[in-house]
Amino acid sequence: MAQQSNDLRERMLAALPQPENLAAYREETATLLAKHARALRWDKITARSLSFLAVAPVFLWNHGPWRAGTSALIYLQVFSAILFFIGFIHSVRSEIYDSQIATLKEIKQVQLQVLELQKSLAPDRIQ
Repeated sequence: MAQQSNDLRERMLAALPQPENLAAYREETATLLAKHARALRWDKITARSLSFLAVAPVFLWNHGPWRAGTSALIYLQVFSAILFFIGFIHSVRSEIYDSQIATLKEIKQVQLQVLELQKSLAPDRIQ
């Protein structure tokens, strides 16, 4: 059993970049997290816009100068309900994506700490 866990440890450490590439890896990680933060921001904007576009026409129709038959109002309400549901789905999706980004950020921080430890414990370092 100890041999199997040691093999797992070796495979996980082999997937990490070398300590010599620490600055490049740190820059790559910052770029990746910035890209995900930008995508998350646009997902949240999309979710809020869809929800607003679902509520605004019904509000304007009920409180505005327009008056129409009941069939037009029913179609508007059904369309708004569908749009609101889609906005809700996008909102849930953005919350899930936000938690995935938080987990990715923690993983990358741990990887950077491991790389810094490997660099500080390098055998060619003179003490």
